[in-house]
Amino acid sequence: MSGSSTSPAHRLVRPVPRPVGRPALRSVPAPPAGASDDLQAEVAVLTELLEVADQSLRRAEEETASLTEQLQAVQAERDAELEDHLGTLGELERARAEGDALREALLRQGRYEEVAAAAEAPAGLPTSFADLWERLGTLVHVRVTADRRIALALDEQAEARTWAAKAWSGLAALESYAAHRKDGFTGGFHQFCRNPPTGARVYPVSQVAMTETSATMAAYGQERIFPALEGTEAEMQAHLKLAPRGNVCPRVHFLDDVAGKGASGVVVVGYVGPHLRNKRTS
Repeated sequence: MSGSSTSPAHRLVRPVPRPVGRPALRSVPAPPAGASDDLQAEVAVLTELLEVADQSLRRAEEETASLTEQLQAVQAERDAELEDHLGTLGELERARAEGDALREALLRQGRYEEVAAAAEAPAGLPTSFADLWERLGTLVHVRVTADRRIALALDEQAEARTWAAKAWSGLAALESYAAHRKDGFTGGFHQFCRNPPTGARVYPVSQVAMTETSATMAAYGQERIFPALEGTEAEMQAHLKLAPRGNVCPRVHFLDDVAGKGASGVVVVGYVGPHLRNKRTS
């Protein structure tokens, strides 16, 4: 009967599972019955100290978890910024290669005056939005009515140089689009960037949005109304993304007014600045 001598009550006892994660601090054993007042007081003090220590440990763990989450968010944002910088660098290198090829082609054709005129143009991409604003006069088919103060405030951000370079690339793409549209291209700007004509300058199609969601327009449509031409205002849903994510992630909002009845023949850029409110970010 050695295998069955244990009582049924004992057989029902289960070991207490150990908690996952941080083990709880041990409690102070209760003093034996009849213990002195001094011993009981000492046990009470130790119990209180253990509770305080346990609370402090919990707070430390919560702070550590919060800091870890913040660190991961910062790392993800920095990775995205690095990817954005590399993309801009690639665009710059391609633009330089195209410029060199065009310069050589002009020289072979004896068009030295055009090469000299191009050499006098601002070199490279702008390094700030202040620099970009100085170049707006070189655009023929793009009119910028955006608030200069809002745009120049972007220069206070660490990523301003990259954003300004991308904004100029976007304006150059809009300029190229308008010129090709007048020469017979029949699609819109998104189609232009997806399937560009020969010699066109384009903006990454993944960073072009021609509309906002209906929910965003219902809630914040008034924020998409900007100055147009001759003192008028117009709704401008179409925009270029200068950054994929982040707290600022600036945008360039524009109106395609190149073709059609009563069109002005230009692309109007009514806003250059931080991302406007929408239903996802509000």
